[in-house]
Amino acid sequence: MEREMECLVEALIKMLGKSNERVNDLTRRVVQLEEIVRESVLQDYKSEPIKEVHAALTN
Repeated sequence: MEREMECLVEALIKMLGKSNERVNDLTRRVVQLEEIVRESVLQDYKSEPIKEVHAALTN
């Protein structure tokens, strides 16, 4: 009985470790996506005055 409990505890620890690893991977991916979105917004913001100048010149 004691050995079975030890095996169960070990299995649970391994499962928890894998779960934490997946959460960490997911967190890293979310951070990457946030950086990409931020860069995209900044690029759009920086190019906006150029679009306005272009629109003014072509009208």
